[in-house]
Amino acid sequence: MQILSWRFYDLLLTPAGMLTLKWLMVVSLFAATIGCLTNLATKSSALLFVFYEGLLRSFGHFNHDEMPAVYILIVLALTPCGDAFSCDSWRGKTRPRQSGIVYGYPILLMRVLLAWSYFSSALIKIRVAGLSYLSPDNLPSLAIVHSLDNLHDTHFRLAFWLPHVREYLPVFVALVVLWELSFPLAIFFRRARWIILALGIFFHLGTLFFMNIFFPYHLAMYLVFVDWGRVRRRVEAFGRRKSLRTVGDQP
Repeated sequence: MQILSWRFYDLLLTPAGMLTLKWLMVVSLFAATIGCLTNLATKSSALLFVFYEGLLRSFGHFNHDEMPAVYILIVLALTPCGDAFSCDSWRGKTRPRQSGIVYGYPILLMRVLLAWSYFSSALIKIRVAGLSYLSPDNLPSLAIVHSLDNLHDTHFRLAFWLPHVREYLPVFVALVVLWELSFPLAIFFRRARWIILALGIFFHLGTLFFMNIFFPYHLAMYLVFVDWGRVRRRVEAFGRRKSLRTVGDQP
């Protein structure tokens, strides 16, 4: 942020300047998503998104929901990610490479980055608060504070119900911390993966309604755990079976 002069920010921090920046970022992200000029689009998307986050978080409310997305965009910018399912491949601009590790390593790295965001969150809670984090009054006080401020997009009031069940909350909070610590298991074990990700959906919905904190980008990034090759093979197999049934039903 300090590389650029304040004259630049004087021009940028205007309705027209911010609208231009947002449109550039959206167009770049869309091009990277569909794989159009992938090498350029992924790099420009990473650069614009990092700058946008720096601008937004320096002058506004800090929110670490987008931080894993920043790292994932950098991974995509530095690795081949548009060789097959992309506009570039359909136009014959790219072709898949022979080595599977070229594509497997970036996926593994993105999964590690997302898992680390949960695992490190649990470590910080244990390191900073210790066992006091499991206090019956900790979660109700945090939830009520977040429900009373004006820094969130929602204003649910379920937090005020938590003091009525405070004696049960230490067990619930301990289970949440254990779930965060176990998140790296989703990287290596397929069966554990779907359980952990399903619990993650309930966790983020819970923080939305009880704390007015929602991490939609984290939920969207769960897609890096989907084995898209396996999904494609199942869809193709289903299509072949359907074609065989159609042929068999003909007189």
